[in-house]
Formats: sequence, structure tokens, C-alpha cells
Amino acid sequence: MISSFDPNSDLFLADLSRVQASAEKAQRQISSGLRISSPSDAPDQIGGLLQLQSDVGQNTQIQQNLGRVKTEVDTAEQSVSSAVQLADNALVIASQGANTATTAENRLNLAQQVQAIQQQLVELAQTNVGGRYVFSGDADQTPPYQYDAGSPNGVDRLVTASATRQIEDSNGNLFPVSQTAQTLFDHRNPDDTYAPDNLFAALNALNVALTANDTTGIQTSLSSLRTAADYVNNQQTFYGVTQNRVAAALDFSSQRDVSLRAQLSQERDTDLTTAALTVTDSQTQIQASLASRAKLQKTSLFDFLG
Repeated sequence: MISSFDPNSDLFLADLSRVQASAEKAQRQISSGLRISSPSDAPDQIGGLLQLQSDVGQNTQIQQNLGRVKTEVDTAEQSVSSAVQLADNALVIASQGANTATTAENRLNLAQQVQAIQQQLVELAQTNVGGRYVFSGDADQTPPYQYDAGSPNGVDRLVTASATRQIEDSNGNLFPVSQTAQTLFDHRNPDDTYAPDNLFAALNALNVALTANDTTGIQTSLSSLRTAADYVNNQQTFYGVTQNRVAAALDFSSQRDVSLRAQLSQERDTDLTTAALTVTDSQTQIQASLASRAKLQKTSLFDFLG
């Protein structure tokens, strides 16, 4: 077999193959929307790209966690606010009961109102968000209290767990997000006796005094109730501060998400304008090369033999 004398053939085919490969790569990038879809596309960039993807995923999880906590904190704050209102209502009832003109029968009616407040406070202590009892601390699958008229403070304590749960923001900082019903409404001394600001105990003492028509006991419980109401009102500050911190963390994580995704897009996604130009230019080069090649005069050994 006598081959053609054309030393440029191999170079022409190599160049043609290179241009075709470039066009096919650009077309894949356009179709997938990704400039880097596998490690072989950019071996020197894949490490940074994987880190960016990990950062995006981690920040997304933090946002989701903060969103769930926001619902819990907002609901808890509303419950504590309602508890403060109940305490204020009880103070009005106690003042009425302490009035010397109030009859024993009226005090029995007032006692029933206090009992209703006790039951409402227990319901607030049992506040549940997404299957989690927000005032049960680390034992959040169990309600913290149940109403018990025969108990010294009108309730039965069902859990004694502390609230150690914390939430992470996008800076990696951890902060607490909850308090227990015991801290809020059933505050106790180190020896587990009722503290002077125990709201459950103050309400039950008022209920007992009103039922017994005990004016001295009503006066005493009125003073205790004021102390307990002030205490719970002060505890509400915790949730106001936590709400602000969660809101700030959500805002920051949202901004960080935008920034990370922009970086990821810059590193990974296809520049459609550049890719389209590459496809067009490659097709033009291929067509021009083929047309030019077709016009070349082909020379063989026979041309030289004459």
C-alpha cells in the first residue's frame, strides 16, 4: 500500500479532535449547568469545591435548626407572658378576697376562679411544640406537671430534668434556648422546699385561704403572690433576649447562605455565555478547517513518477 505524502495530516487530525473535544465539553456544561461535574474536570479545584458544598450543607442545617427553635422560643415566650397575666389576675382576686366586706360565699366563688387559674397555669407548663414539651428541660417527651388539688402546691411534679439544650449559630457559637417549668413556676430552695417566689405554691395557698375564709391567710398569700408574679415577670426577660438572639442568628445564616451559594456558583456553575461562544467558535473552526482541507491538492508517489 502506498500512502499519501501528507506530513500535516496527523497535526490536522489532532487539532480537529481538540476543537471537537472543546465543543463537546462546552455543550455538556450547557446541558448540565455545571462547569465542574466530576473531579477530572478540575482536579486542582475539587478540594475547595467540596469544602464549599460542605459549608453550604452545614449552614442549611443550622438554618433549619434555628427555624425550629424560633417556633419553640416564640411559643414559650407567649406562654410565659400568659402566665404573668394569670398571676396578675390572681392578684386582683386576692385583693378582692382580702377586702373585709367580702363574704365567705363570695370567697368560695373567688377560690373557684383561682383554681381555674391554677389549671390554666398547668396547661401553660405543658406547652408542646412539635412533640416537645418546651418547659420539661432535657426530659422534653414528658409533661412537667399535672394538676393535683390535694398537693401542697396544687400540682404534681413529673420531671426534674435541667434544661441544658443549646443551639448553634453559623459562627459556631452555642447559646441556651429554654427554661424549665420548675424554674419558672415552681421555684424551690436547695433543700427542695418552696421558695418565696413559687407561683404554684402562692396560688394554691390563696385557693386554700379563700376556701377556708381565712382573712389572715389571704393577706399572707397576697404578699407571696406579688413576689411570685414579679419573679415570673423577670424570668420572661430570658425569652425576650433569646428571641432576639435567634432572630440575629437566622439573619446572619441567611446572609451567609447567599454568600456561600454565590461562591459555589462561581466555582462550579457554567458560564453560559462563555460556553455558548466556545461551541459556536469550535463549530466555525471545524467547518473552516474541513473546507480548507478539502481544497488542498493531494500528492502521491505517482505524481512524482510522472
